[in-house]
Amino acid sequence: MTLQHNFDEVVDRRGTNSSKWLKYPKDVLPMWIADSDFRCAKPIVDEMKKLAEHGVYGYPYVQEGSFEKATVRWCKVRYDWDIKEEMVDFVPSTGTALAVAVKAFCEPGDKVLMQTPIYPPFTAVTVKNRCYASNNPLHFENGKWTIDFEDFEKRAADPKCKLFLLCNPHNPTGKVFTPEELARMVEICAKHGVTIFADEVHSDFVHAPNKHQVLAKLSEQAKNMCVTAVNPAKTFNIAGLRTSSVVTMNPKVQAQYQAALNSCKLGREGFGVAGYVKAFTECDYYADQILPYIQGNLRYVVDYITKNIPQIKAYMPEGTFFLWLDCRGLPFKTQEELDKFFVEKVKVGLNPGNTFGEQGERYLRMNVACPRSYCEEAMKRMSAAIAAL
Repeated sequence: MTLQHNFDEVVDRRGTNSSKWLKYPKDVLPMWIADSDFRCAKPIVDEMKKLAEHGVYGYPYVQEGSFEKATVRWCKVRYDWDIKEEMVDFVPSTGTALAVAVKAFCEPGDKVLMQTPIYPPFTAVTVKNRCYASNNPLHFENGKWTIDFEDFEKRAADPKCKLFLLCNPHNPTGKVFTPEELARMVEICAKHGVTIFADEVHSDFVHAPNKHQVLAKLSEQAKNMCVTAVNPAKTFNIAGLRTSSVVTMNPKVQAQYQAALNSCKLGREGFGVAGYVKAFTECDYYADQILPYIQGNLRYVVDYITKNIPQIKAYMPEGTFFLWLDCRGLPFKTQEELDKFFVEKVKVGLNPGNTFGEQGERYLRMNVACPRSYCEEAMKRMSAAIAAL
C-alpha cells in the first residue's frame, strides 16, 4: 500500500527555532527561505522518534555504508544515473559543498563564474574565500530565460576563472537548462580548463514538459569535469538535519575536492544520516506526491496575480517551488521601500530580489512550498494592500 501524504495539513512551526517563522513579526506570513511548511515523510519521522527514544547519541561510524548506498539508489531510480558508492562524499549542506568547491579549485584572487540573478550563497562563499564573482546575467525574453553565450565564453576564457557554479534548476528564476544549453556550457568550460560544480538540489521539482538533465551524465566530457550536489533537504523538508552529499565521477577531480573537504574536518550527524537514508530509500511516494501539489500552488498564485494584480508580473517557472516576482510596476523606487511595504502593509515575508544580485532590484522571491491555504491568504493580503495604495 502506498502511503498518502496530506500536504494541506497546517503544521504550527512557532516555538521550533524555525528560521522561516522567526525572521518576521508574528503577524507576517513567511514565504521566503527555501524550506517547506510540510511535515516530512512518515518513515523519516518514525526513524527520528526511534533514534530519540534510544537515548544515546554518539559518533556515527563513517564506513557504515548506508549513506552512500542510499545516494546510489536515489540517483539510479530517480535520475537514471549510474554512480558508485566510492564517488559519494558527505557534506553537511549544499552551501558547505559550494564553499569547499571554491577552496578546492581556486586560489585567492581567482574568479568564479555564475549566472545571475543567483542564490546568495554562490556569491557569499566566493567572496569569503577571497575570490571574485564573475557574473553571466541571464536574460528574460518572451517568457523564457536565455544565456548570453558570448559573455559566458568571455568570462570562462579569463585565465583567472577556475570554477563555474551551475544552479540547475536555477534559483531564483526557475529556469531548467536544456541538454543543448548544458552541452555548450560544458564545451566552453572544458576548452578553458574551468571545473564545474553543479547544484542540482531542486531537481525533484521540474515541471512538465521540461525534464531534468543531470549534467554529469550528459557526456564523457561533463562526467570528467563535474562535481554534483545531491541533497534531500528541499524535497523532504529536512534541511535542519544538515546532511547532504556530493558526487564526483572523475577520481582526480574527486581527490582534489576531498583534499579541501578533509581540511574542514566535517563530522557526520547521526540523526541527519538516518533521515537522509530513509528519504532516499523509502520515501519515493512523498517525492511523487509533492510535485503535483507544488505545481498546483504555482499555477494558483501565477493565475491570481495575472488576473488580479497587474502591477506585478509573474510567470510559471520551469522548475523549483519559487516564483520570481517582478514588482517594478509598483510605485516604489527602491528595494527597501518595496520590502517595507510587503512586511508592514501586505504582511507577507518574501526574499528581497536584490540579495540575488543587482538584476533582482525591485523583485521578490516567493516560496510556495506550503499548504494551499497559505497561498490563498497571501493573495488576499497582497491584493488588498496593493488596492489600497
